Amino acid sequence: MVVSVIVALLVVAAVWAVFLLPVVFSDRRGATLSSTEEFDRWTHSMANVQKQTAADLAASSRDVIRTRRRRTLVALVGLTVAGFALAWRLSSLEWFLVALFFVSLIGLYVAALSQMKRQRDQRLKTAHVSERPTEWEEPQVRVIAN
Repeated sequence: MVVSVIVALLVVAAVWAVFLLPVVFSDRRGATLSSTEEFDRWTHSMANVQKQTAADLAASSRDVIRTRRRRTLVALVGLTVAGFALAWRLSSLEWFLVALFFVSLIGLYVAALSQMKRQRDQRLKTAHVSERPTEWEEPQVRVIAN
């Protein structure tokens, strides 16, 4: 009984680590050591903004979000497979229940993602963003005054 509680706590700690460790390490990586490095990073980011269009910047943030979601889903699937493998190898009901817990987490995660997608589609539909002309359809030179 004590072993199953310890295993459950380790599994919960592993799930929290999947979500929290990337946040901790990415904050450390973004920290500056001096004001000149901060100024250099700022000028490069401003130059990058001038080179990219708004659509490119939005696409890059969407790629980051997709990568984070894919990493989370892969971690949950990996933990599920490991749980089922241990349950089969050890013929353990506890590990089988842990694996079923991860299956339910995958189901909840996919349901949350699909709900967020439906809400985004509804927002786009009401805001008529999808009917806006793209940048390529807009004229490149605009006349401001006569």
